[in-house]
Amino acid sequence: MDSPLLGPPPSRDGNLPAWQKPEKVAAWVFVAALAGAGVYYWGQILPYLVDIVFNSVKLAIGLGALFVLFLLATNKRIQAGLWYLGQRTFRMLAGIFVNTDPIGIMEDYISNTEKEARNMEAEVGHIEGAHQLVKRKLEANRQQMQEYLALADAAQRQGERDSAESYASRAAQLEDYSKRLQPMATTTANVSLVMRQILKAALRQIDSSKFKVNLLKDEYELVKRTSSGMRAAMNILRGDPDKKYFFDLATDRVAQDMAQQLGQIKQAMRYSQEFVKEMDIQNGVMSEKGQRLLDRYQKGDFNAIMQDQPPVRLTTAQTAKATDDAYGKLLD
Repeated sequence: MDSPLLGPPPSRDGNLPAWQKPEKVAAWVFVAALAGAGVYYWGQILPYLVDIVFNSVKLAIGLGALFVLFLLATNKRIQAGLWYLGQRTFRMLAGIFVNTDPIGIMEDYISNTEKEARNMEAEVGHIEGAHQLVKRKLEANRQQMQEYLALADAAQRQGERDSAESYASRAAQLEDYSKRLQPMATTTANVSLVMRQILKAALRQIDSSKFKVNLLKDEYELVKRTSSGMRAAMNILRGDPDKKYFFDLATDRVAQDMAQQLGQIKQAMRYSQEFVKEMDIQNGVMSEKGQRLLDRYQKGDFNAIMQDQPPVRLTTAQTAKATDDAYGKLLD
């Protein structure tokens, strides 16, 4: 017979296998359903999570870009730095196509002048060649004209009037042709002479310019080296403005930290002095109280304090043992 005093009755399914216990089967079915639902919906949840991550990254990049734009709009030092950086960049890009070095510009000018002088010398040679061609043509016309005149004379002596007139006419044409070529010969001679004089002057000017450029190049190099050394000296004496600004800030910060720490040290010293004074006062009071107790104990008046118990006189060994016991209790 079951009695509530003996506890609940034993379970009838205690020895049943696990698959026959309905609560465990329901639990496993529930867990399997949750796992299946998680696997089924994971494909829908994952794109949402990926969108959240990438949108967060884009938001961070956008905020960073806005912060950089804010700094560019408000910070004068950053604006000046970007201005100098852009100026140096465009100057470097311009230096790829155009020589920006002053010495290089003068050397390029001399090089171009030498090139023009070589072209001028070639043109002078062409003009002189044309002059020689005109001279040879005039000489050939003169000889041909003499030959025609000789033939005309011979034909006239032989009574061949038509042949004589024909040869004479050819000689007249050659004479007219030579008269037309003579100004060209004079012109080519004069032009070649003038161009030769100009070429000589240009070559002398090029040599003088080379000498000046080499002198300026050496002087400029020496001045740059001297200026670099003096600039280093002035940086030591006057200091770099930017670095000096940060140096002053660091100096002020160190001074503020030192002042704060000194104030804390003074405050701690003041607190410690007050604490020591208080401890001295308490120690003095306890010392006086202990001295009064000792005097009363020596006079035999201590039993009034200890509920009228007679004082106990201890020997040296007993005193030592009592001291050890007291220290032992302190350690316990």
